[in-house]
Amino acid sequence: MLIGAGIGLYFALPVEPALHAAVAPAVLVASALLAMRRHPVAVVCLAGALAVAAGFAAIALRAHLQGTPVVPGRTGIVVVEGRVLTVEARPDQRPRLGLRVARATGLAPPWPREIRLSFDTAATVAGLAPGARIAVQAILLPPPGPALPGAPDHGRALWFGGIGAVGFATAAPIAIDDGAGQGGLAAWRQRMAGRIANAMDRTEGAIAAALMVGIRGGIPEAVEARWRAAGISHILSISGLHIGLAAGVVLFSLRFLLAAAGSVSLRYPVKKWAAAAAILAAGAYTVVAGLDVPAQRSFIMTAIVLVAVIADRLAITLRLVAIAAAVILLLEPESLTAPGFGMSFASVTALVAGFEAVRTPLARWRAQTGLFGRGGLALLGILLSGVLATVATAPFGVAHFGQFSAYGIVANLVAVPWTGFLVMPLIVVAALLMPFGAEGPVLALLGPAIGVIDALAAEIAALPGAQLSVPAMGQGALVLMVLAGLSLCLWRGRLRLSALAFLAAGLGLWAAEIADPPRLLIHEEGRAVATVRDGALVALPPASPRFVIEQWQERLGLGTLAVTARAEACEGRRCRLALPGGGEAVIDTAAEAAEIPCAAVVILTAREAAAPADCPGLVLGPSRLAGRGTLVIDGEGRLSDTAAARGRRPWTPGWWAPVQ
Repeated sequence: MLIGAGIGLYFALPVEPALHAAVAPAVLVASALLAMRRHPVAVVCLAGALAVAAGFAAIALRAHLQGTPVVPGRTGIVVVEGRVLTVEARPDQRPRLGLRVARATGLAPPWPREIRLSFDTAATVAGLAPGARIAVQAILLPPPGPALPGAPDHGRALWFGGIGAVGFATAAPIAIDDGAGQGGLAAWRQRMAGRIANAMDRTEGAIAAALMVGIRGGIPEAVEARWRAAGISHILSISGLHIGLAAGVVLFSLRFLLAAAGSVSLRYPVKKWAAAAAILAAGAYTVVAGLDVPAQRSFIMTAIVLVAVIADRLAITLRLVAIAAAVILLLEPESLTAPGFGMSFASVTALVAGFEAVRTPLARWRAQTGLFGRGGLALLGILLSGVLATVATAPFGVAHFGQFSAYGIVANLVAVPWTGFLVMPLIVVAALLMPFGAEGPVLALLGPAIGVIDALAAEIAALPGAQLSVPAMGQGALVLMVLAGLSLCLWRGRLRLSALAFLAAGLGLWAAEIADPPRLLIHEEGRAVATVRDGALVALPPASPRFVIEQWQERLGLGTLAVTARAEACEGRRCRLALPGGGEAVIDTAAEAAEIPCAAVVILTAREAAAPADCPGLVLGPSRLAGRGTLVIDGEGRLSDTAAARGRRPWTPGWWAPVQ
């Protein structure tokens, strides 16, 4: 928790600290700790301070080593030459390529290390595989910032992943070489995904490829949407569930086989051998999954648990959970703000603390009951696991996605055991048989097994109110909710009552955040303009970029999007939008001088002008809109914007020199 506090402090700063200033406190506190090691009280205080300083130093060092240049604004057409890293060709969406940049003609250096480009049709990227070297004409933009002030920063997450620009191709790519032998692991994973998908039906094959090699590009958006509505979309992403299940399959299978050989099991520690083999299997699965950050986090935690088994320690304790979290935060400190990190450790912490609290009565019940009673006990354990995990992860789902799956507990009660006892064992067996080309019969069984989960998702997603849209929780409220959960799980006796105080404070802050919805939202020089009216997001045409509009809708918890018809809202180059509480916003795209209307807000995209002398309205010209990201005007007329909320940091366009 203290390491996370240091990382959070770094992200909260409005400016980037110098590297030496970020690392120096950790060195000084560590030196003081060594000097005061004979004083218990001082040791405790300094150890806490060292954890905070270590988190701060770790994220500052990570940013220094991992970061990449960012394009500071929308470019003209540039010619990018580079090697293909990833290919995403989802059936119902525009295909995307990830490129490692070698040269960018028309763009002043420094160039981004990696970029992500979208293309018009799948035909333009047909035949391209990781490792191929291409040249492509494209328009580049900075990675997208937060949709609203205080919202999760997607651009920062991309930046820590090495991506310094996104954009779209204006022409088909030109292949320079096919990259034979250059694609490495990425090319192998792409081939395996194709092999798996071709051996099965389209939907089941795409899901199987996602579960086996971590490539989700083939999954139709409709499938992802219904899994998300049912609350089981986490199954599609290789994480702790999958790596833990795969390691468990290897652990118990190998232990059973070795135990069957009586002489071996009597003479040697077969459980430890099986645990060591499970670590290797989990590591191999992590590599096959593409070494994504969520998979790396899951492997670290799984490995720590299995090492505890080898060391004859209780495998799952809150202490081991804390050690795993500390290791991950020091190695990949940026993961603190990722939804996967919070959800993973929240669910694991709740499960460990919850079962620790009921361990004694459950053990007593197990000792006193028969076969049917033990079966009921197993079902009770599954039910309790679902409830604990759902409750623990709900604040993160609300904070990051503004959504809550009403039937998620029910869906997970079926989907998770089915995945653990049938789907994952079949995947492990298929993976072992693939080098010999004998995986066909296993994949034939895997398809229907996945189909059962997909059918379950479809049924639950069709239920009334399956997915509830709620206003997203801010970071401050989320921190208070996390503190409430930690107080409940970690403290004993009356100290647990402190969880109620944190919970009340978190809910109160969340309620205050959503009490006053924005009166007007403006994105990047007026490219998108919207307001909240009658429980819906009302946007002026063309309501683009769509990603931004959807993010506004999601963050504000609005289930309805209404795009006003151009014929109703616009006349010539001027459009009007009625605002809640009276008044209207006017957006004027004309470059030539014209009379400025008197309105609550006037947005001028192509010229500067002042408001009429007798008009109390607000006029926003290009100089007041440029570089502010999303501009929010609240009910009191106060202005805030995402650029100011982000500060001047290396992942923001303002940090980098303008394109020449």
